[in-house]
Amino acid sequence: MRIVLVTPFYPSHGGGIEKVAAQLAQRLAAAGHTLVWCASDTDPPPTLPGVHCLPLRSFNAVERFSGFPYPLWSPGALAQLSEQVRHCDAVHVHDAIYAGSLVAAWLARRHGKRLVVTQHIGSVPLPQPFRPVLGIANRVVARLVLKPAARVAFISPAVRRYFESLLGPQPHFHDLPNGVDPRVFSPAVNRTAPDRDVLGFDPNRPLMLFVGRFVAKKRLYLVREMALARPDWQWCVVGRGPERPQDWGLPQVRVLQPMDQQQLADYYRAADLLVLPSHGEGFPLVVQEAMACGLPACITADVAAGSTLPQALWLQLPQATGQTASFGVAAIDKWLAQTPAARLQQRLDCAAFACQTWSWDAAAQTHASWLAGTAA
Repeated sequence: MRIVLVTPFYPSHGGGIEKVAAQLAQRLAAAGHTLVWCASDTDPPPTLPGVHCLPLRSFNAVERFSGFPYPLWSPGALAQLSEQVRHCDAVHVHDAIYAGSLVAAWLARRHGKRLVVTQHIGSVPLPQPFRPVLGIANRVVARLVLKPAARVAFISPAVRRYFESLLGPQPHFHDLPNGVDPRVFSPAVNRTAPDRDVLGFDPNRPLMLFVGRFVAKKRLYLVREMALARPDWQWCVVGRGPERPQDWGLPQVRVLQPMDQQQLADYYRAADLLVLPSHGEGFPLVVQEAMACGLPACITADVAAGSTLPQALWLQLPQATGQTASFGVAAIDKWLAQTPAARLQQRLDCAAFACQTWSWDAAAQTHASWLAGTAA
């Protein structure tokens, strides 16, 4: 098949949507399909065998002013997209809410092309006045993009339930979790202490890890409050965005730029816990990557509801915006008080669960059958 792949950005922008798209694109290309990847020209495109990247001229002021990543493509860019859709066999859209996704879905219908959507995000708790706008936008894309699509893959049951609340249950809605690359993300528990030395952290102090974009929905203020409450803990914060944890002035917090997957896996293996206070998103890929490396996650209940995680494999952070970081600190204190043997067993259980549950190859094969129209 010749497939037009549509995402808001390329992976170098730092978003999880694009990282997922890259993983699936690589595997679809390896299976012999040709992909044309259309995304904003705000960031450098990746180099992937069998994938032709077509950066489209865009205007990204929405993200600069609000922190919400929402590029707007130029009329010329949309004309290029139209030409690609006209000559393809199928269209694969990642996240329906974006303007480029809406246009791609309309073009697919106009040219009689099969449309498959991978939906990552449901309701996001944005600040006013953006919140009601997002609610209206989700209702629009639900009816114009998700309902007429041939298949919709939801990375999280929680995201599927949200859109079913708008449309009702749909026979073409399916849960299809993201995968993990076991060649990169795998446990190495016995190397944890030496890795901390190499990475510049004290092996005798607890090490907490945050990985993600520095935006409001990640609730980095809770990380700051926890770091202040327990100055003896070490924090490694990896990412970038409009919020600036590097300005907190806390010596126990080290801020690093996004890094390649091999490097990131070393930090997953070295840390004691992944701490991700985010809310209003599906099931972040970083949780899967961390657990595949044997790193338990400290997350909110709504993030945990995005998967089938056993309760024993994660710690709960405050859910409501009014709750303070003391809720998370108490949970981590209790976890740190466990015996080393219990914590080691939990790491092994995390890695085993990830290996059994999340597969990029399986996800790509399912997408391929949907794009080809061969699925039952």
